[in-house]
Amino acid sequence: MILVGDIGGTNTTLALVERRGERFVVREKERFETSALSGIEEALSRFRSRNENLWKEIELCCMSGAGPVTNNVCRMTNVHFIIDGDRVEEFVAVRTFIINDFSAICYALPLLDTHENIDTVTFPHPDGSLPEPHGSVRAVVGAGTGLGTGYLIQDRGHYAAHPSEGGHSDFAPYDPISDDFARYMRTRFDLPPGVEQYVSGQGILNAFRFFVETNRVERDSEVTRILALADTEKPGAVATAAKTHDGLAEVMRLFVTLYARYASTTALFFLPKGGLYLAGGIAAKNESWFTGDHLFMKAFETNYNERITPLLKETPVVLIKDYEVSLYGAAHAAVSLSQS
Repeated sequence: MILVGDIGGTNTTLALVERRGERFVVREKERFETSALSGIEEALSRFRSRNENLWKEIELCCMSGAGPVTNNVCRMTNVHFIIDGDRVEEFVAVRTFIINDFSAICYALPLLDTHENIDTVTFPHPDGSLPEPHGSVRAVVGAGTGLGTGYLIQDRGHYAAHPSEGGHSDFAPYDPISDDFARYMRTRFDLPPGVEQYVSGQGILNAFRFFVETNRVERDSEVTRILALADTEKPGAVATAAKTHDGLAEVMRLFVTLYARYASTTALFFLPKGGLYLAGGIAAKNESWFTGDHLFMKAFETNYNERITPLLKETPVVLIKDYEVSLYGAAHAAVSLSQS
């Protein structure tokens, strides 16, 4: 039995995962609102009180957090939260590993072929092709509350997952509307904001504000209704309303295009012939915006250098639709790291 956690900017999920041979099965899980927690210890205490019998069977623990990890301590990026491995280990009394949230997702990638309950969708390229995964490198990008990135290297049956803070790298506008968006964003920050402010839930919110404040969308009753919502509710409301609202549909198209450009840049850094995977809740909840008219894949393949385009066309692009993938990945990470 492995105690795992996925601690994000919005939600914290704890689970007890049982290893059965090469498979992992979630036995119990509970989700908490991260901002309502005083710390990870509060979530652990509440979870333990509801699962006393299974708790006694725990042999390993792995917590994944949305932030950089140093010396088994994660300092969360978008919330004031620290996950200290020593304190967690003292609480659970088993060997404990703290990893980046996208390292957890990377550790889940080798499980996708053997766990039929992890739902994925491969995006066809605009020419209809579905490149066959091969090679030793896979990469993940995922927009949610923030923007995560990671990569996995396979070497003779062993896996090594590596985190990245690429979501905080510089944003690169590439056409007139993204130029205008970047200029608008620079007026809101002391320094030019990184790509996370364009490709995440915050990105949808910022794009919505950009369209409204530059009169690219009419302030009709629907836009006015969304403006009155809390900022945390606006991104989901924009995505939902965009299905029937032409102006908000343009907000979503801009967002998907910028997401694709960042994914393309990531693919060129790592050349993930084993697959470029999209994680995070936004893509999973808005699949039709990504696949309609090949919007995402057309932007993904676009490159100024015609010799580079074939590399992008050879890259498999896979959407991970299962929220629990990080829990499976944390369990796999606990086993892999305990054997290293």
